[in-house]
Amino acid sequence: MKIKHLKMKASVILTLFCALQMVALNSSAQKFSINLEDVKVATVIDQIKKQSDYKFFYREDLLQDDWKVTVQTTSAAIEDVLKQLFNDLPVDYIIKKKQIILKAKTPINTNDQPANDTGSLEQQEIHGSVNDPNGYPLMGVTVWRKGTRTGTVTNEKGNYRIQAAKGDTLVFSFLGFKKQERLVGEESTLDILMQEDVNSLGEVTVLSTGYQSIEKERATGSFSVIKSEELKKVPVNNVMHQLEGRVAGLQVELLESDNTFVYSNLTPEIEGNTSYNFRIRGQSTYQANDDPLLVIDGVPSELDIKNLNSNDIEKITFLKDAASASIYGARAANGVIVIDTKKGKKGATRINFSQNYTFSSKPSLSSLPLMNASQIIDLEQELVDKNIIFDPLTAGSLYSSVPVSTGVELLLQNKRGTLTDAELESQLAVLRGRNNYNQIEDYLLQAASSTTYNLSLSGGADTYSYFTSASYAKEETQSKGVDGKRLTLTANQNFKLFDFAKVSTSLKGSFFDFNKNGLGVSPLIASRTTFLPYDQIVDEEGNSVDYYRAFYSADSQRFEEAGYLPWTYNYLDEMNNSNKGIKEQNYSANISVTLPLLEGLSAMGTYFVERSVKKIDNIFNENTFYTRDRINQATYLDPATQQLSRGIPLGGIYEKSEYTDGSQTMRGQLNFDNVYGKHAINAIAGIELRQIRTEVSAGTLYGYNERTQRSIDLPSTTYTNVYGSNTNIKYNSQATSQRRRFLSYYGNAAYTFDSKYVLSGSVRLDDYNNFGVDKSYRRTPLWSTGLKWNMSREDFLKDVETIDNLSFRATYGFNGNISLTTFPFTNISIADIDYNLSRLPYAFIAAPANPALRWEKTGVLNFGLDFNLFDNRLGGSVEYYIKKSDDLIQDFPVSDFYGVPNNTLTRNTATLRGTGIDLNLNGEWLRTTDFSINSTFILSYNKNEVTDSRYENYATYLNGSGSTPPIVGYPLNSIFAFRSAGLDENGSTLIYDRNQEIVNAYTPITEIEDMKYMGTRTPKYYGSFATTFTYKKLSLYALATYKLDYVLFKPSFGSYVSRYGSFNGYNLSTDIADRWREPGDEATTNVPGAQGLGGYSLSRYLYSDKQVIDGDHIRLREVSLSYDFSDLIADTFIRNASLSFTARNLGLIWRANNDDIDPDFLPMTSGNLIRIPPTAMYSVGVNLNF
Repeated sequence: MKIKHLKMKASVILTLFCALQMVALNSSAQKFSINLEDVKVATVIDQIKKQSDYKFFYREDLLQDDWKVTVQTTSAAIEDVLKQLFNDLPVDYIIKKKQIILKAKTPINTNDQPANDTGSLEQQEIHGSVNDPNGYPLMGVTVWRKGTRTGTVTNEKGNYRIQAAKGDTLVFSFLGFKKQERLVGEESTLDILMQEDVNSLGEVTVLSTGYQSIEKERATGSFSVIKSEELKKVPVNNVMHQLEGRVAGLQVELLESDNTFVYSNLTPEIEGNTSYNFRIRGQSTYQANDDPLLVIDGVPSELDIKNLNSNDIEKITFLKDAASASIYGARAANGVIVIDTKKGKKGATRINFSQNYTFSSKPSLSSLPLMNASQIIDLEQELVDKNIIFDPLTAGSLYSSVPVSTGVELLLQNKRGTLTDAELESQLAVLRGRNNYNQIEDYLLQAASSTTYNLSLSGGADTYSYFTSASYAKEETQSKGVDGKRLTLTANQNFKLFDFAKVSTSLKGSFFDFNKNGLGVSPLIASRTTFLPYDQIVDEEGNSVDYYRAFYSADSQRFEEAGYLPWTYNYLDEMNNSNKGIKEQNYSANISVTLPLLEGLSAMGTYFVERSVKKIDNIFNENTFYTRDRINQATYLDPATQQLSRGIPLGGIYEKSEYTDGSQTMRGQLNFDNVYGKHAINAIAGIELRQIRTEVSAGTLYGYNERTQRSIDLPSTTYTNVYGSNTNIKYNSQATSQRRRFLSYYGNAAYTFDSKYVLSGSVRLDDYNNFGVDKSYRRTPLWSTGLKWNMSREDFLKDVETIDNLSFRATYGFNGNISLTTFPFTNISIADIDYNLSRLPYAFIAAPANPALRWEKTGVLNFGLDFNLFDNRLGGSVEYYIKKSDDLIQDFPVSDFYGVPNNTLTRNTATLRGTGIDLNLNGEWLRTTDFSINSTFILSYNKNEVTDSRYENYATYLNGSGSTPPIVGYPLNSIFAFRSAGLDENGSTLIYDRNQEIVNAYTPITEIEDMKYMGTRTPKYYGSFATTFTYKKLSLYALATYKLDYVLFKPSFGSYVSRYGSFNGYNLSTDIADRWREPGDEATTNVPGAQGLGGYSLSRYLYSDKQVIDGDHIRLREVSLSYDFSDLIADTFIRNASLSFTARNLGLIWRANNDDIDPDFLPMTSGNLIRIPPTAMYSVGVNLNF
């Protein structure tokens, strides 16, 4: 039976193969019958297109309207038709499969002088060179004397010679570039720099999915492309900054403005990326990864985008719907970003060098809502008077011996009677007169700057081409002591072996060296080292100032007298004696081999390997407070003998960690692309194996000597600490390893009929080792289908002169997403030491088994309309989409009975629906020989709604945490606020419930209806407007971005100073200065008093409707001016040279809120992150081509 089935399959395959071959043979032998007399050349070309699927590529100005031809053929081959058509015309042609390329014939008869020629005037030889925008020579450019057939073409060096008279106009045209006209004057030399014309290449625009390249006219999916010329307009070192406002549907949030690849520098102790977020078409998940998939040269990459040198990028393609992205299956729900790096081109070696210098002013703390010294002292006086701050001398326990500020110390001394009222007021007056936030600016902050150098070489021949580059960048951030260096190397090569095999190789490396020794604005973070406005980094004599930050000053001094190390904190010493650094090394290698098999059929094999090593070394010598405090905390003073025993040896402390990520990808793929008359088929099918491995190791060395690089082995793992308690030494040791494996089968096909109608489909089956329990959940196919109608090719639209291109697209399909932290099996974590109970190593269940764990799936329905109108003066696209995400992973609370961590389970339980519109308009408002104005307008609209969250947990809202759990019927990232009813007579917050009844601070609310929906944190509308003004060699570019229809909570304070004078949670917000202080104040303020924070008082103030502000705004993101001065150095070895000036972060043009708050850079003053609005950045750059 099996043999019979095999025979049947074999016969079917053989029959299909023979049929395709017959069709191919018939196609290759296609004959043409044409009988046209005295018609335009374009009319004959249209007739050829109707009888076949040949495509013609040429500049429209190559064929003159007054050229009339006669073609009479019967069953003739295409070669005979073309020979008859162009026999008497100065046009040559090249036939490549089903593509016919027309160009000017060489040489053109320059002695042919029609009646309207200027041959009667005195002529001279005009000569010069024609180069592309990078200064490289263009061979084959047509040079015409306007109004004649007299002309020539440029040679391989881009040079030309032609006879012309003064007053003649020379026309320069070349496929893919804008036509240029130049008036002949007295000079005999006329050099031309051609400018690319994207509209002229409509038929050959190629889109990249990473797996294949698709002609735009055959693409049904939603694609957006940014080319290298666009990236050059933004001279920064991180590609992410160059993407803002350039793609419809792409939302970029830049959270730090002064840096590009040195992340989190203003609060450098916070590791991780807090510098940007980006999404394509909104959110599709609750808790899983929501970043778009990054694909570099056809293969998914795990690297951060900061590793790329933007000068190496040829183009970036954004895949936004199911038809474009579903080929990536389970990782495509958030969209895909495909980056193609530059490749070599045939020709002589091309050398490019560029340098860019960027600088900004020093950041100012004046933009932060910080209390001044007098306001701080008033607060402290109230806290002491009302016994909210206790006197550490009366605490009676070392655990209660906490440091106090200078102002509190004076107030406590007065309360004890050791300081008179007059002395108190005198000394407080000194403190009130200080405003030392400027010392943070002077000693901890600086003006940011960066310098970048780029060098590349490219070239090639028929069988080999290459592109190699090197880039070095150094960034000095706004924090002193925080800087970064980056080196990137790229080598792309293409080989043609034995006249048929194609081999492509790519080697890339990026190397980073960061110093993280600065403090930035972290002294303002709520902690024991909070910097108050009357504090000093240096005194009036310029000496750095010490502070006690571990215990109360009297206790600290007592310990020091007993032999403990100095227990003082000094801002400058801490910064200067730390040696904290990060080194990253990233490598990738890619080799791809393509072999032709049959007509239109080829096989391709790809192997890709990527490795990233990140080492974090934090070395604190014995002079840092960090080390001295650790040693002192581990030192015990025997009360009987007065002897010290140290659990940690003297010397430095070395904390190190290493993160290693590696991936391997192997891919085998069949490619089919062929044309059968009016039928065209493009298809791929393949198998892909991918492995990603992540390893983490960490540890701590004590007694470390940085000079000898030696440490001391500790004799014991326990010691008696300063409190007299036995405790374990913390080594912070860690060793983890995770391996993720994917096995994928995929296919994609597109069928085109008569170059008008396209039908596409794709399917992918992913298998993932971390979804390995149930195959029915593990192997869910993800697929898409799409269609396209090239309407402008229809006969009823061909004669509509205003329409240059018009096409309609519709797609539907499913993409997938995974969570990298959720597993189907029981997840057990093994820890080092249980410091609280057993003081032994222990293990715990981090997550219980989930055998039903499966992919998140997002279905996308997309409609698109692409258009070019009015001689390509106006073009763009508009798209409408609907997204529905199912099986979303969500945490939900369970009873203690289950015994799971945090009483939480994670399951595929939720759904989400989203809709949106992407609009992209490109307009050329003015087009003359010397002057042009081009504009781009981008509008994106996106909203979502939670459609199923069956385990809703309102508690985080109702208790005032400010977080945003999903609630059915509302968007993700919704803001619900308490309805403020002011304060009561005790300074506690009052709110209204749903029935407008007043609820006091101690009465909980139980339903979400008792809160007010204010809107969403995520803008529903966002986009940009960009304009380029060009006059001859001078170009001015401006970009404005906008975000509309969203709200935010206005930043405020987290709490007042804690009891016993602890500065944990000490906030500096000016809101505190407006607090309630005595009965009657409730009539003038809604800020709760220092004694009115009981119950839910503080949270109901922070998250009340009065604290909600509009986030809508328009920002002038950048303005750049560039000038091409190649003509000034035409006699040198430099082919092309340009100079550019750019200004970024130029401020808000308009904002909806009246609180002087920049919604993109909220001036946060609470929590562990301080954010400062950006300062303007200025760049100057030079670009040279040799």
